[in-house]
Parts: sequence; structure tokens; C-alpha cells
Amino acid sequence: MKTSTSLEHGIRMAHISAYDSACLMKLAGFDGVDLAMDAHSTEPELIAQSAWREKIVAQASDLKRAGLALAQCHLPYYPGHIALPGDGTWQAFEDFMLPSYIRALDVCGEIGCPVAVLHPFFDEKSAEITLEGNLRMTEKMLPLLEKHHVKLALENVYGLNYADSHVARAEDIMPIIEKIDHPLVGACIDTGHANIFRLDISEMARIYGKKLFALHVNGNAGKDEHIIPYTSSGWCEKMDYHAFTRTLCEIGYDGYYNLEIACGDLGAEVALPFYIYAAAVARSLSKG
Repeated sequence: MKTSTSLEHGIRMAHISAYDSACLMKLAGFDGVDLAMDAHSTEPELIAQSAWREKIVAQASDLKRAGLALAQCHLPYYPGHIALPGDGTWQAFEDFMLPSYIRALDVCGEIGCPVAVLHPFFDEKSAEITLEGNLRMTEKMLPLLEKHHVKLALENVYGLNYADSHVARAEDIMPIIEKIDHPLVGACIDTGHANIFRLDISEMARIYGKKLFALHVNGNAGKDEHIIPYTSSGWCEKMDYHAFTRTLCEIGYDGYYNLEIACGDLGAEVALPFYIYAAAVARSLSKG
């Protein structure tokens, strides 16, 4: 299984360009990159500016120059993804986010991104509204997915203060996928988000089957910490990543083993060792 991770770590740690960060990733042994399209700013007027597009296109070019593949992209999302814009209704969410999704999917097509990961809409008070809202949103994105041949992967996410979002489990997201019934609409498993609810990530993979398009592999001890798997104490981190990989092989998962990990305030001299360690973990776990 090919491996990937976020481009941003080397940039933040070493204060270097996207190209230099990509070169570090390549040197460490990664095959591809999960390219963030949010830049931690999802205001539609910013996403619409030419500077945003130019940055994403330039980063995609840097990856190719460094010999890395564009494994997947992360679409823009509302800050923290645990709050909702405006009055929290579906219409407020659509008015705020849909223009950014459309803009980002157009750029996905331009740079040749095969998979776009999406944080679904949710209403903590209503599973029905959550389902209907996501059906409406996804249906409006289908023409762009078809035009650009981009797969959309709905990610399991939590609500405010880690509340149930009604899109936290595979059993929540699979009905959306089944009702849309389109070959370009599937799922992304975030193992860290799953662990918050003590879910069995192998069982999630079995539920999705061929509809599993992408991974965000990361660990935690109950909060969304995005640590490298198996770097936490055994009594804190309960996920079985080896069993997870065996299940991925069983269902025929053909995407990247993607680490969605974070780093703290590390010095520039740690950037390459950090990548080397992360890449070694990804290669080891991707083999089961």
C-alpha cells in the first residue's frame, strides 16, 4: 500500500517552502501527499480569490517536481468543524460552504486530485436533518465530481464537545452514500475521530467495503490529538492498526495509507527526522 501524509509539517517546523517540504517527504520515503485546501481559512470570499487558487496550484506543482503523487485533498471546512455558520440551519451551512466546495472541486480537477475528503454537514439534534442536509449538499456537487472525475469521501466527524454528530459512525454515513448511489461518492475513515467514540475501525472498513476511498490514520487517547499511531502509551490508545490493515486488504482498499498527524513547536532540525519516523510507521502499519 502506498503511503502519504500532510505537506504542512515541514513547512511549519523548518519554515521552508512547499517544494522543500515535499523533498523532505520524498527523502523520508512517502509516496504521496494529502494536500490541504482549507489553509485554516474557509471564508468564501478568501477561497474565491485568485491568490488561493494560485497557492494550491503551485503546491501541486511542487509535489510533482519533488516526485510525489497527489494522493488526496482535504476540502475547505468550517473552522474547527465542530461549529456551524449562522443560525446552524442547513440553509446557513449551504450558503456559507457550498461556494467554497465548488471552487475547491474545480481546482481539484485542474491539479488532477483523485479524491476530495469532505467534513459532512451535521445537526446534533436531528439525525434526519443531518441525512437530508448531506443528501442535498452532495447532489449539488455531483456535476462537478463527474466533470473532473474526482471521488468525494465523506469523513466521520464529531460534534461540539465531542458530542454525537450523527455522522460519527459508518452506520451514519453509509445511508448517505447508498441513497446517493453514485460511483464517485464514498467514505474516508478518520481513525482518531473513531477512537473518540471507541469505534472498531476494522468494522467501519467492512461496512464501507469498496466505498472506502480515503484514510486519515492518526491516534489519540480520547481527544482529537492527531498523534502518530502507537506513539501513545498502550493503555491510552486502544486501536488495533494491524487488524485494520488486514481488513483494508480483505476489502480490496486501493487508496493511500495516509497519516493525518500533527506536530508541535519543533525545531527545524527535527523536520527530516520527524518525516523519517512518520514514514517508517506508515510503511510498517500499511503492511499489517
